[in-house]
Amino acid sequence: MSIPKADSHRQRLLAEALQLARQEDTSTASQRLAAIQADLQSFAHSIHRQPIPAHEIPVAVREAFVEATVRLVPYQEVGGSNWQGTLNSPTLEHYRPDPLPKILQEPAMGSQLCELFQLSDDFASQLQASQEQVTERLTQQKRIMAAAMTFFQGSCQGRLLLFQALFGPLAIPAAIIDCIHTPLQLYFCLPYKDGKFYSSNPDIALPDQLSESLQSFLQQLDEFHYQKFDRFPTFGPCHPAHIDPDWCKALAQATGDSPTDIARVLSRAIGIIPTHKMEAFLIHDVWGHHWQYLCTQFSSDYAILKDCGQPFHAGETAYTPDGPINCRMLFQVQGEQVELDHPKAHLFFHGEVQQRLGLLFTHLIAEMIADAAEFKFVWDNPHHADQLLSSSVFKDLPTKLDLTLADIDFLFLQVLRPLVEIHLSALEETPLETDLLREWGQAGHPVHALGLKTSLKTAIAALYQIFFQEYNTTYLPTLTGEASLFTDIVSNLLYLQNVLNELYTEPINKNAVPFQDLLLLFVGCYCSSDSYAEFWSLDDALAAYYWPCWHLLNTLLNIQC
Repeated sequence: MSIPKADSHRQRLLAEALQLARQEDTSTASQRLAAIQADLQSFAHSIHRQPIPAHEIPVAVREAFVEATVRLVPYQEVGGSNWQGTLNSPTLEHYRPDPLPKILQEPAMGSQLCELFQLSDDFASQLQASQEQVTERLTQQKRIMAAAMTFFQGSCQGRLLLFQALFGPLAIPAAIIDCIHTPLQLYFCLPYKDGKFYSSNPDIALPDQLSESLQSFLQQLDEFHYQKFDRFPTFGPCHPAHIDPDWCKALAQATGDSPTDIARVLSRAIGIIPTHKMEAFLIHDVWGHHWQYLCTQFSSDYAILKDCGQPFHAGETAYTPDGPINCRMLFQVQGEQVELDHPKAHLFFHGEVQQRLGLLFTHLIAEMIADAAEFKFVWDNPHHADQLLSSSVFKDLPTKLDLTLADIDFLFLQVLRPLVEIHLSALEETPLETDLLREWGQAGHPVHALGLKTSLKTAIAALYQIFFQEYNTTYLPTLTGEASLFTDIVSNLLYLQNVLNELYTEPINKNAVPFQDLLLLFVGCYCSSDSYAEFWSLDDALAAYYWPCWHLLNTLLNIQC
């Protein structure tokens, strides 16, 4: 774990930037944020740009780079080159992925890369199997989306039927439903703002009063819900349980896929965006996020992240230096007395925090590289940069310090909530109490005794006392005062953003080997195993080894850098 050395000047600047990120955007705040970011650019690693032998590059870096190179082919399929829609999108129209040499599209390229980068036969086999899985998922999603889009058929009424099949029988005017779609993704564009519809077209009649169900639907579109994480990469409102089951069965008969697979694919491939902000979302989601779902392991972390707000159960498990510890192991019952195992409680807390922060790191990295993909439009089309809408001060940089600080400020405590939020009452049981009492009752303990129940509540209160002490000592989300893990996280994010900004804007021959797209794929592949550990080493890996890996790839293609 490589943590940046403490620096009081850096910490003061980051603390001020965090405060500004929390405020409403003003010209003064934006100017100050830009000045801070310029000052913070000096906190960066030196980038190694010269070739080095493959065996001197860490195996994990070589494996991630080779995997990323192989994923360049599905990356271009997943993107939005073949988009269509009822609205024009100048950003999608002008967005271009890096040109892909034909040699990199050959089926045997994976094995050649493994040989060049001196990787094991086992890894080569795993790479081939994973690439086949990606191809199968791509094919399945294309098949399902093509079948679903038969309801569209270019008509206004068709869009309404498709919308209602996905979201329920909402009384929405068909004329206000627009859409942008690719062979793999569909985004409904609705003219809504602040929970209300609007229309600039006098020929379109809007209802004077929305139905209760439609009003609730609109309000939920912009609200934070943990369950949206389970619908990565769109984070949309298309819940599998709300999709018309008869329609799912019809699609299943047409495609040969199961209704469950149909609902799963649709819930992750379909989103809703406000029409007036569509250019702020399309590239970010179409080119920035969707490949992450199909080509990395991010979705497994998001599937866990969706449950981060749930209260603890007896089986909640933290992985610690002493091995896995679950909640039931923290308590020992003798007669009507329940004792807390204090050493295990300390280990559990730190292990659980680390696991939850790993999930947060996955989200921060996923957003960061989606932001960089979005920046590619500005980089390649500087004269059309105004067509890309952005809520960030740093539209002219690959990464967005302000948005990243806002994300971590909001989500840090959200992912830790069950560890720092306690609900104890003499009148009701928590899920943890219910689980423990049921298990102890099955083991013959006197669980109906009021003394045992009260003793358990006392032990849980003692557990949370330990949690609060450890949180206060190590994890306070502040950049002022004593250094904490939160300070280290934000500092590491800064170094990571600075190295990513520098690498992404290198003056590279666009007609040679892909550089920018490969860079983002490398980050996604590198961070697809243990996101907590990889977060701390990613900035060093990029600075020290990305260029040397790229040099090696060029030797295979006989291209002089």
